[in-house]
Amino acid sequence: MYCVLTEDQIVRHRCHNRRCVNPEHLIEGTRADNKRDDYDHWANGTDYRHL
Repeated sequence: MYCVLTEDQIVRHRCHNRRCVNPEHLIEGTRADNKRDDYDHWANGTDYRHL
């Protein structure tokens, strides 16, 4: 499945594991979404429902 991103969108990785290459863990979003993910991961750890 291909995804066309607009200029303000990026690809986010849901499980925060840099070695993971599972395409199901990739989602589109904005830089603000990505920063919220980082803060949530820092505060609460990995959400294992996304793995």
